[in-house]
Amino acid sequence: MRLPVTVVAGLAGRAKAGLIERWRAVVPQPAALVIDRGDDFKFPRADDRADEAAASDPGLERVGGCVCCTGSAALGASLRRLSRRGAWAHLLIDLNGGAHPAAFVDTLRAPALVGGVRLVELVSVIDAERLPARLAGPQRRWLVEQVQSADRVVLWIPAAMPPAVIEERVGQLLTLTADTGFAPEIQVWRDGTPPPPPEAGEQRLAVPALSDGHTSAQSAAFPGGQAAVLLTAVPGEVPRWHWRWRALPDKVFDRPRLIEAVAAMAQESVDMAAVLRTERDWYRYQAGRWEPDLWRRDSRVVLRIEPDRLASLQVPLTTFADRLSACERGA
Repeated sequence: MRLPVTVVAGLAGRAKAGLIERWRAVVPQPAALVIDRGDDFKFPRADDRADEAAASDPGLERVGGCVCCTGSAALGASLRRLSRRGAWAHLLIDLNGGAHPAAFVDTLRAPALVGGVRLVELVSVIDAERLPARLAGPQRRWLVEQVQSADRVVLWIPAAMPPAVIEERVGQLLTLTADTGFAPEIQVWRDGTPPPPPEAGEQRLAVPALSDGHTSAQSAAFPGGQAAVLLTAVPGEVPRWHWRWRALPDKVFDRPRLIEAVAAMAQESVDMAAVLRTERDWYRYQAGRWEPDLWRRDSRVVLRIEPDRLASLQVPLTTFADRLSACERGA
């Protein structure tokens, strides 16, 4: 049975450390794996105290340096040491602020580790007070990856921060996503209140709640396996149907066949965006181009359809969903 893993990314700080401590307390028999020299999480920094820390906390394992650089070998060795010290029901991994979450997720899903661990969620913790400085400074590129590759962003805010400023901070995070159909869930955590709970269980294929100002006006089932359709409206705009097709992140697709299937659907002149996992990398399709992308939550295709076109596109959309499923390697 594979060990469930939750990855927590972000700069060191009270909010991130507090969230990890809280989650270790509420998840059954968790083990925390700290990915740096101890700076992120109130543990002894000196190497000669590492054994002492492990003795007092058998669920603590440290990796010297960034695991994105040390790779699956160092992580595998850490997991073996943890297994000798106990039977763990869940693993929390703390990525430091300079790590590359997307690359680390790929490491967890690589053949060397995928048989022993199962990624449940990637959570990025961001301090609302430090957000403007990070957006304007050299840390922006790390912030962008932490937001775009996350399943969930926890935005920690001071107790006295006004609602208007909170809304501004959330909006700044949403602008970092290339398309709102691929935006992570953003949760606001006010200082002094209980932290957001940890997610549990398998990744879901259900259509997520929209957190970007859209409101659900109507929904409809649609043929084609994993496809779903939702009518959404933005104030001041004409409502449009959003057709979504999703596949779990462990599915790997054949890129040449994907390009062919997407090109055929693009001839219908629909507004389409997609991120899909191939053997080489995760690729985003938008505005007629394919580019590598940081998204790791799932493979997803989003089409925006004018209301009066939905009926005429029913057959092409069903065919498109079938073709997407057929692009899976081994299908």
